[in-house]
Amino acid sequence: MKRFKHIMLLAAMALAAGACDKDGDFLTVTGTEDVSLSGNGGDIVLNYDQINDLALTVYWSDNGEISLSNPLVAAPDNATVNTVQFSASEDFATVSEQEADAGEFSMQFTHFELNAILNGLGYEAGVKAPLYIRVESRLGENIDPTYSNVMNLNVTPYVIDMTIGYLLNSDQSDSGITLYSPNSDGVYTGFVGCASWWNFYMREGDGTIWGNDGEAGTPFLISSASTHWNMWYPGATGCYYTIVNTVGLEWSALYMSSLTVAGDVSGEMTYTRSTNSWTLPFSAASAGTVNITISGSGEQYNINTGDSSSTPATFGFSQNGDAVEFGDAASTISVEVPAAGDVTLTLNLSDPSHYTCTVETGGVDPEPGDEFGDFIYLSGIDDGVNGGSWTFDNYLRRYNADSNAYGGACYVNSLWGYRIYPAQEWEPAYTMVDGGTAESGSLVIAEGDGNITAPSEGLYLFDVSMSALTYETTAITSVGYAGLNAGADDSWELVDMTATADAGIYTAAIEITQASAWGFQIIINGDWNTYFGGSDGILYLYGSNITDDASLSPGSYTLTVDLCAGTYSIE
Repeated sequence: MKRFKHIMLLAAMALAAGACDKDGDFLTVTGTEDVSLSGNGGDIVLNYDQINDLALTVYWSDNGEISLSNPLVAAPDNATVNTVQFSASEDFATVSEQEADAGEFSMQFTHFELNAILNGLGYEAGVKAPLYIRVESRLGENIDPTYSNVMNLNVTPYVIDMTIGYLLNSDQSDSGITLYSPNSDGVYTGFVGCASWWNFYMREGDGTIWGNDGEAGTPFLISSASTHWNMWYPGATGCYYTIVNTVGLEWSALYMSSLTVAGDVSGEMTYTRSTNSWTLPFSAASAGTVNITISGSGEQYNINTGDSSSTPATFGFSQNGDAVEFGDAASTISVEVPAAGDVTLTLNLSDPSHYTCTVETGGVDPEPGDEFGDFIYLSGIDDGVNGGSWTFDNYLRRYNADSNAYGGACYVNSLWGYRIYPAQEWEPAYTMVDGGTAESGSLVIAEGDGNITAPSEGLYLFDVSMSALTYETTAITSVGYAGLNAGADDSWELVDMTATADAGIYTAAIEITQASAWGFQIIINGDWNTYFGGSDGILYLYGSNITDDASLSPGSYTLTVDLCAGTYSIE
């Protein structure tokens, strides 16, 4: 780990005075000789396409052990603070520093990390130049440091492109989605196809990572400070016109509810998230030019609305050469139809620097998973209390649209097992592949007899992926909450909730003293990795933390969760 802070030896030796025999005794230190620095030398050409690959390793001799002149005084472990210094000049007139953890005597740098250091030192992108590296070793602020030998090598930085904003997943891995800033002015825009409550960070070309400002109740304010959180989209899955303004320190999301085509071709377009495009199949009478307009309506989310409310918005597209532009109103777009017959009009929004509108021959292949909606139904799971009848009363709510993952709780009392239905219709039905158990297994479309083995009577958590065709069940033994009134120090306490006479419903008397810094979660079986988040009274398995407490006055309340219905309330 690399750090940027100072550590003083004086605090570590604070008790030394008490170990001396009389006034006038002084401690002397030995074992602080200069260290020897080595590493992979030669020329290093940095490449943005390899930003996560290792570019440089430096290591130095162990100087962590020191000895003191008074044997009665114990020397602190790893008292020496080592800092790797980089410079563009041999005299180290200007340096970039990165401090090593105590007891560590090596550092590694990826292409991205080293390029950021070179950029800070003023290196010119694409130009080979010498880089000088040494290790500064220091015992305290008032003790002169020592320096290692100087290691030098030639480096070539890559061009830092400030026109691209890279959206990162919540673990800060690359999502493959980008926004565009044509003027490199810190304002990035583009269309993002995402699942409900998808959360992300944004990285600029110079390495700056932006997230939420880290304050409860301000989902559209952003910060690049280390205390920031991830940003998150509202609860609707679909297409959002996104603006991240790093100068104004805010971002916004315009949810596109619908797009309408008018003119020589008319109809409602359909959005496909996997390709980030809108399509409209139609039958062309002949090849040639068609003149159309594309307008839409949606819901605007920003710093004024928050993530649980919105304002209505209208918008449209206009032509700009071979591209189309997004704006407040629609104007005529001319599109070439290649041939008569079945064709498809496609508005492609995947490249934020160049949106296109084209017509191609053929129809549209359905997006995988389109047959699944927001719920799946477990019929037969409770026929033991329904006189043997199968109903669609028990359901799981989708919590991840990318994998069509569904989760929730059901009270099981099944006579013959159960089946999973993607809609409230008896076909298609999914049953268990041979070898499955009541706890887990694989799913297949049912053909004939055969049901999923049900666990014994009781309350269970179900986690089902209709993309991977798998299911898992977990008996629920306890339910608690954590995060209420928690401060920024992340000091969470797990508090048990009380089961009621109704299966799946738990309550707790809570006292709200402050808005929790991170929101709160509903924890299952005391397992921090199994939890519900949610918003607007709806629970989502593994969802974003619940932040309703931020809008409530301090006082006493009752928290109620209904795991089977997938709801919660604070009253």
